[in-house]
Amino acid sequence: MTLGSYKKPLQPRAIMTEQRFLDALHDLLQKKSLGQVTVEEIAEKAQLTRGAFLKRFGTKKQALLILYERYCDKVNAGMAQIALHLHQHDNAAQVCYSMSKQAEALQVLDFPANRAMHEVFQEQLTIDRRTKEIFMGCVELMRKIQVLFLSHTGASDTGAFAAAQLLFTLDYNFVLKAMPGFPRDPEVRHQLIGRLVAHTLEI
Repeated sequence: MTLGSYKKPLQPRAIMTEQRFLDALHDLLQKKSLGQVTVEEIAEKAQLTRGAFLKRFGTKKQALLILYERYCDKVNAGMAQIALHLHQHDNAAQVCYSMSKQAEALQVLDFPANRAMHEVFQEQLTIDRRTKEIFMGCVELMRKIQVLFLSHTGASDTGAFAAAQLLFTLDYNFVLKAMPGFPRDPEVRHQLIGRLVAHTLEI
């Protein structure tokens, strides 16, 4: 999916209108799948009109893409900060612990958009460009961790890719409440994920 003909609003009123629609979609996706949410419901919750929504976005998926792109921007900014402060960590497990905490926090904050994008993936069986980009950004960060902390282990790209996959999969599925056997205590959980991901980096 692409943003197509979408144009970012410039006028204050248009910006406010777009945000009201996006907030309404975010709230509705907390409780329903994208397929269950209607344009009419979004407009009603935003206290705006169906016509205004269609003029602004065209479709529900277009509005979803904007929500998801904002999530991806946060993820990229977060990874950039971790990369900037890599030398403040003592080992790979510490960095992966920080990455896990950050990944989960953002997935909780933007869970509706994440779950809806997963729904779209299940329908289309195509990975969105933005998902690929944040994944490859994570792989690149894993490579930097390998160079700084694990150069003596013979760590490879296989480990970097597997570690990135493990990090996102574990945190997302926990947020999805699909991992009831995982530790409920966040400190214990992220320490565990940090160790698992760091060990995977050694492959």
